Amino acid sequence: MSKVYLVNVGANTSHSAVARSPIFNDGSFIFVPFPLHVGKRGTRPCPVADCPFVRKVDVRDTHSDPDWRNLTYGDHCANPRAKALLRVVEDDILLFWALLWRNRGGAWEDGFTGEQRWCLIGALRVREILASGQSPSDANASRRARLNAHFRNEILGPSERVFVGCTRYSRLFSKAVDLEVTKRSGLLYRTLRTAHGAALRLKGRPHWSSSLRSCRAIWDLEKADDRRRAEIVRDAILRRTGYDLLAGLSPADDAGLRPKLRAYRASTSCASSRGCTGAMRLPYRSKSPTFKVSNRRMP
Repeated sequence: MSKVYLVNVGANTSHSAVARSPIFNDGSFIFVPFPLHVGKRGTRPCPVADCPFVRKVDVRDTHSDPDWRNLTYGDHCANPRAKALLRVVEDDILLFWALLWRNRGGAWEDGFTGEQRWCLIGALRVREILASGQSPSDANASRRARLNAHFRNEILGPSERVFVGCTRYSRLFSKAVDLEVTKRSGLLYRTLRTAHGAALRLKGRPHWSSSLRSCRAIWDLEKADDRRRAEIVRDAILRRTGYDLLAGLSPADDAGLRPKLRAYRASTSCASSRGCTGAMRLPYRSKSPTFKVSNRRMP
């Protein structure tokens, strides 16, 4: 049975002066990758939509990973933060969370309010794993794998991994799912535990952020308690986005979710059957602003 790994991605608090992922009033968001160290060049520029939310950094000097268009994720697993990802196997799930900044609909100076939210933003159901010494041609989905940021030299280095997602069960969410870290009964405190299995508490020790800083398996779906907590998060994501995190893992669960899926589709004007368990859709943007951008260094 699958395990679910929690992975922190994107620009974080240490990057707040140069890169921020915005969340808009309708709950849609733009994922902004983190800037690389000075002197390092990324394998490709960050997406055009990200450019208004990156400043004082060349948009080519960012680490565009996960690759949401091609549904891949890579990491240096020699880094203690990512070491647990060496244990990921096919059909495990990578659940991504990120820091988002509330934005009123403008670019940097006139858009951000300063309010922060920590949210679940997407998931990757692992279909293939490429390891040290392998090249994109070793994957069945070689075209998608080749575009991952970790294939800088066509061959993965020591302790590197690239995870290729199943297109049916992987997605950048259409709307962010708030972990509610400022609420005593927030989603995070109801469903996540420390690495030693202790409950996380608001204003408790360890602080929730230090407990979740490293990638790790948060739920083993063979264990009843873990499965129950995973289902709480699955339902929260489903209500918000129409995406079923655990789809296809249990026929009985799939049958029980059909009424919830019908309710979600009925409540959204843009829902369709492919919006729940079909191929990836890019985030809903109807209320998000449109910006004119270039690939030059932002002022």
